[in-house]
Formats: sequence, C-alpha cells, structure tokens
Amino acid sequence: MKPRAAAYDAIVVGAGHNGLVSAAYLAKAGLRTLVLERAEVVGGAAISEQPWPGWTVSAASYVCSLLHPQIIEDLELRRHGYEAYLKSPAAFTVLPDGRSLLLGRDAAENAREIAAHDPRDVAGYAAFDAERTRLGSALADAFMVPDARDVRLDDATRAAFEGSAADLVERYIHSDILQAESVNDGLIGTYAGPRDPGTGYVLAFHNAGRAHGVQGAWGFVRGGMGAISRAIAASATAAGAEIVTGAPVERVRTAGGRATGVVLADGSEIAARIFLSNADPVVTFGRLGDGIAELDAPRERLKAWRIEGVSLKLNLALGELPDYTARPGTNPQPHHRATIHIAPSIDYLQRAHDEARAGGVSSEPLIECFMQTPTEPELVPPGKHLLSIFAQYFPYHRGDGPWTDANREQAADSIVAALARVAPNLPNAIEARQILAPPDLEAKIGLTYGHIFHGELLTEQMLAKRFGARTPLPGLYLCGSGAHPGGCVSGIPGLHAANAALDDAREPAAIA
Repeated sequence: MKPRAAAYDAIVVGAGHNGLVSAAYLAKAGLRTLVLERAEVVGGAAISEQPWPGWTVSAASYVCSLLHPQIIEDLELRRHGYEAYLKSPAAFTVLPDGRSLLLGRDAAENAREIAAHDPRDVAGYAAFDAERTRLGSALADAFMVPDARDVRLDDATRAAFEGSAADLVERYIHSDILQAESVNDGLIGTYAGPRDPGTGYVLAFHNAGRAHGVQGAWGFVRGGMGAISRAIAASATAAGAEIVTGAPVERVRTAGGRATGVVLADGSEIAARIFLSNADPVVTFGRLGDGIAELDAPRERLKAWRIEGVSLKLNLALGELPDYTARPGTNPQPHHRATIHIAPSIDYLQRAHDEARAGGVSSEPLIECFMQTPTEPELVPPGKHLLSIFAQYFPYHRGDGPWTDANREQAADSIVAALARVAPNLPNAIEARQILAPPDLEAKIGLTYGHIFHGELLTEQMLAKRFGARTPLPGLYLCGSGAHPGGCVSGIPGLHAANAALDDAREPAAIA
C-alpha cells in the first residue's frame, strides 16, 4: 500500500504503540497525518500474532500496567476495542525444594502465605508495599511532566531511585523467597543485578502504572497485547490519520536546518512540516538522520547510551497446565493466573547477572512467566494453554560468540529445564515453542541490540538524563521509549511528542 499524497502536515516513522498515540493526537488536532511502518502489521512490540494455527500469542510484550488512563480516555480506546483486566493473584514464587509463595489482593491471605516463611515479614511486606507504592506514584506524576527537567523529587525518593533494588527490599523483608519475589521488578529488561545502583528506580518504574485503577497493578489485555495497538490505530484513523504498513523509511531529509521530508526504501520521497520518530535514539540519530547524525549533542550522548538487550522471550504452546510439585494439579488453580517466578534469593539473581557479565549467558537465569489462557481460553485451541516466559540474562553481544540457532535452542532448553525442576510435567506438555533472543527482537521489531526499552531505565538515563521529545533538528521529534519517560506500554512518550510538535508548530493548543 502506498501513501495517498506526496505531502502531509505530519509524518510518524514507526507504528509502535507510541507512534500510533502521537498520530492519533496529531490527527485529532486537525493535522493531516501519515504513519509509515516497515512491518506488515502495526504495534511494534505490542502485537498479537499466530505462530501456530489457532493460537493467539502476545509475541513480545505480554502484560499491561502503564498505559496511561488519560490516553485511554482521550483516544476513546475502549470504544475502539481496548479492554484490560487485573491479573489476580499477583505473584507466585515456586522453588524446587517444595516451598512456594502466592500473593494477591487479599491482605489476610497474603499474611498467611508470608508468615509461613517468616512471621516478621507480615509487617515488613506491608511497609515495603507502601513504600514501593509511594515511589511508583511519585514516578507516575513525574511521567506526565513534559520536560523532565521540571520534575522535582524529595531527597528520600531520589536516594531510593539511585540505590539498588536489593537495598530497598532488604530494608523491610527477611525471608529469601519474599526478597527474591519483591526485587524482581527492579531487573526486568535491565542489564544490571539486584545489588547494582539504579535498580531501585527500575523497581519503582514497574510500579508506576495506573491503567487498572490500582497503583502498580498489572493485568492482561483481552485478546492479547495487539489489541492495544489495534485500538490506538483505530482511534488514529477515525480522527483522519493514514497508516501505511510495509513502508520502511530510509532517512529523514533536511534543508535549511530543519527536517523537510522522508525517503522510503523504494526511493520515493514524502514531504511534511513535522516528523516524529518512534524508532530508538540510535536508529533515529544514526541511521534515519540526514545531517542530524553529525550534530554534537546526539552524537556525544549516543556514545555513552546503554542499550545492550539481555531479554529473551520464550512462548510455549502447552497441551496441559504446569503441574507444580509445591501445589499439584493440572486443573486451573489461582497460582496458574499469577506471575510465576522461580528465583530462590537475591543472591541467585545477582549471580545470574554476574555470570552473563563475565562472558556467555546465565546458566540459571531470571525467569518470569505469565499465563493468560486460564482466564481467556479462547486464545488457544480447546484444552491447550500458552506459557509466556521472559528470561534474563542473555546479552545481545554474547561473550562466547554470536547467537546461532543452536544456542537459541540451548537457551530455551535451559529455561525449560529450570521450570521442569518445579513442574516436572512441563517438558512433555510442550507442543511448540517460539524463541525471541535479543537479535530476533532487533530483526522483528527494530529494537537496537534487542533492548526492549530503547535504552536502560537506570537513573543515569532517566528523567532529565533521558532524551526529550524535541531533538536538535527543528521539526524532528522522538516519540518512542528512548524519550522521557521511557519504556513499557504507556503511550506517554507519544503524547509528549505530539504536544511538543503542536506547540512548536503553533497549531491548535497542546492537548495535555
């Protein structure tokens, strides 16, 4: 499909969820808006696909928390098909020695579960939960400040952000199993261990969501994560935006010191006054830019930009539910609906990181699992289930050589083996598997080095230290996760970029 015109008011490069949010706001403001997407489907990492007949799989991103309520309302996403629900229970940690821990929304049930491991942690966990909720709420407010230089944090909050996730957790909690469950949010998508500085910020970041009306709660999107992207795309097109897939952009044209057009892979050129890049900063400044790559500001920042992906996604088609030795049965039970962890301690998770840093990959990796099929059986064939696994640390640049088909399979085997130690039926229940190592995330979605957040969420690259919506090239804006406030499926970078572009163009007043 080709664009319908040779010129537009605004062009959005990339139809990830943030690019689609930008397009929707720009179109609502009356701008003739074009979205150009290199893939054949919209959504970027927020996609649902069918790798096997009859199976709807959230191939990359898999749960939702940070999609901002204002965006949901402004873009009327529910009217366009968006529906999400809380994941309940919240977390299930299960270990090979027979111990387990199931946490949900019921305080009395949580107290019984926690007291079985250490009675002191009943009060300690309540205090920790209150603190991470406070920190998450502070970040949620900061996210909506368009210019992160205007964010003001008190000293205690800033110290928690600059410290480690382990320090934050160990301040309140004693038992190894609860410490490991609580620290996990400080590690997701991050090439750092739980004792490394800045992971306190990552923990707070993953508790900043309000999409479900509960601070920090996570949930599933009915129909899979692609339903978010489809709803935003429908809102954008309803407002008049044009979305063209299968249209890779090679570079942004410049003239007179500002962006003036894009050049597609087929050589065609399209002019506009405003350009928003949903690509990460490395792609935007280093590959798309026509002149901007030589500007000192982005060039110097990119030299130090940390963007080494360590996340591996493994989707398993199962013939039956995992049968956990600690809580037996293949009939659907509450723990099958929770986030599943198998890490026994903070030290275990630190070793997983340190092993990758020393060369190679983690032999005993961080493993986080989700199952949406117990609550949405229609996503898969009757009687089947999907186990969605997020694992670390599997660096893009392996110390033991490049990624190959053989070591992809080896990584998946190590993850399955770890799960088999807590659910012995799992290996024989697997009917198919989809492996997305960091190079696959780069090739499939366009994530440089497979980094799911367009760059680390550690404090050295967040708030005022992250890229802003405005770039040094007039007319070009960053609307992806590399811009403030950062990654996850929030839509906020897309909102900020649209507002910045509208303000600068002196078009209708900014929307937020």
